[in-house]
Amino acid sequence: MSLRRAIVMSLLVGVLTPAAAHADAMIIPFLGVNFGGSCCSELGNAIDAKRYDWGASFTFMGAGVLGFEGDIGYSPDFFGKTDIGGSSVLTATGNLVVGIPIGGQSGVGVRPYALVGLGVVRTKVDNFSNVLSFDNSKVAWDFGGGVMFFFGTNVGVRADVRYFRTFGTLDLLPQVGDRLDFARGSAGLILRF
Repeated sequence: MSLRRAIVMSLLVGVLTPAAAHADAMIIPFLGVNFGGSCCSELGNAIDAKRYDWGASFTFMGAGVLGFEGDIGYSPDFFGKTDIGGSSVLTATGNLVVGIPIGGQSGVGVRPYALVGLGVVRTKVDNFSNVLSFDNSKVAWDFGGGVMFFFGTNVGVRADVRYFRTFGTLDLLPQVGDRLDFARGSAGLILRF
C-alpha cells in the first residue's frame, strides 16, 4: 500500500468514525402555566386566571440516552388570589430522564425526552391577617415529556408538559381534602455545559 493511500484511508476513517459521546449538564430556567386537575379545567382558563409558574431544572444526561434531573417550580396564586389572601404551590422533584439526541450531543440538534420522578409538593393558602392559614407538604410523583432544540453547542430552548399528583390528601379545607393534581406546560432556555 502506498503512502498516499494510507493517508487517504486514515483521513476517511478519522472523518467517518463517530466522535466519542460525552455527558451533558444543563441549567434550564423556565416559565409556564398550570392547568387541569385541582388548578383549573382548561389551559385557556388557566392563562386567563394567571396560573403562572416559574422555576429551574438542573439536568445531567449521561453519554447515552439516560439522565437525571432536579426540577423546582413555584406557582404564586395557584388556587387564585382574592382581596383577603392568596395561595402558592412549590414543587421539587427528582426525575429519571430518557432522551434521544438527534444530531449528536454538540452543535445543532433535537432531543425528544420523557421523564418520571418523585418529590415534594408544598401548598400554602392564607389570608391577609394570617388568621386562617394552611400549609401542607406532601410526597408527590410526576411524569411528562417534551423536546429540546439546540441552536449550537451551549444554547437551546425546551418545551415541556408535566403532570404532578400528591400521594396523600391535602388538609387545605374540609370540602377540598383531596389529592392535589395538575399539569404544567412550560418553555425554558437551555444553557448546556
